[in-house]
Amino acid sequence: MANHRKPITITGRADKITPFYVMELLEKAKELERNGLQVVHMEVGEPDFASPLAVREAAMRAISDNRTFYTHSLGIPELREMISEHYFKTNGLRISPERIIITNGTSGAFLLLSVVLLDKERSLGISDPGYPCYKNFALVVGADIVSIPINEETFFEVTVDHLKTLTNLPHALLVSTPTNPTGIIYREKTLRSLYEYLLQRDKVFIVDELYNGLYYNKRPDSALTISDDIIVINGFSKTHAMTGWRLGWIVVPEELVRPIQKVAQNVFISPPSVSQYAALQAFSVDDDLEMMRKTYRERRDFMIPRLKDMGFTIPVDPEGAFYVYAGIDKWGIDSMEFVERALMEAMVALTPGYDFGSYDAGSHVRFSYANSLEMLKLGCERLEVWLETLK
Repeated sequence: MANHRKPITITGRADKITPFYVMELLEKAKELERNGLQVVHMEVGEPDFASPLAVREAAMRAISDNRTFYTHSLGIPELREMISEHYFKTNGLRISPERIIITNGTSGAFLLLSVVLLDKERSLGISDPGYPCYKNFALVVGADIVSIPINEETFFEVTVDHLKTLTNLPHALLVSTPTNPTGIIYREKTLRSLYEYLLQRDKVFIVDELYNGLYYNKRPDSALTISDDIIVINGFSKTHAMTGWRLGWIVVPEELVRPIQKVAQNVFISPPSVSQYAALQAFSVDDDLEMMRKTYRERRDFMIPRLKDMGFTIPVDPEGAFYVYAGIDKWGIDSMEFVERALMEAMVALTPGYDFGSYDAGSHVRFSYANSLEMLKLGCERLEVWLETLK
């Protein structure tokens, strides 16, 4: 018997959430590969390295030891203490483990903060361009988005001058450093001035430091060196090549711990147990991390001159992470069409500027060099041949 029920009504919030184009392009690329074609991946921001051996072995021990049950909702004490020690070793900071909350990836951190700090009466300030998912976490809880256009004139940093132009200052401002998609590292004086400006107006400052361990010159200090009142997000996905382990953390002022815990208990129950016990080894693999940083730097140093030779403009050279944000004005094609054609005609997957906002998005694409140098060279060769057809 046929089912004639009415379609389920979709809420307006779901309609406001934009597609994650990089994942849609990745899925198209995977479909091409299933049909026997070879695609060079420069779209997805996922390390191509295996997770460090010590981490994998710790996970296997955790499974053998039956450490597969719920943990404390804020994370196992050993890991929180180890992260506290990490801040002392790297920045000389004494952060109480009680202020460190282990989360289900940094995405879990963004969701928890959105639920606790935002609602339909509040707004979140984000950079444009910037990481695409920030705004969608805020939209889930009904908050408004204050998009702040940035460009090379301010080194792709959000500055106090930007905030002064806003009619309504957002309740919370979220920036990342090193950044996605540009790879720049915020200067300490910029972060300090932003914090002081927001503090004077009773606003919240959040800094995403997920790529903090992926730097090419001097290691950037954590924003926590400026103030304990800054909320900092970090995790293991990028620096430790642990994307699938889904493990991150937040450092928050004491008054936020209990509110966040109540939400975490209901939404996540606890962070993944095996991942937590594995991560206890993540701070003892310095040789692995140094090897990854060195390799990323070699790839960056290949990509920048190679892309410039092909005609791409690169407003700023990345100082961290593993991305190049490149201009495509030379070819007079919108970035969405550019990446679609690059995929179908050159078998090279890129990310359109629209994934990172709307400001000047049609004239930029993002390259990820989280792929082997051999594949990056092949991808550039294919692009060079394809770009000749666009003249």
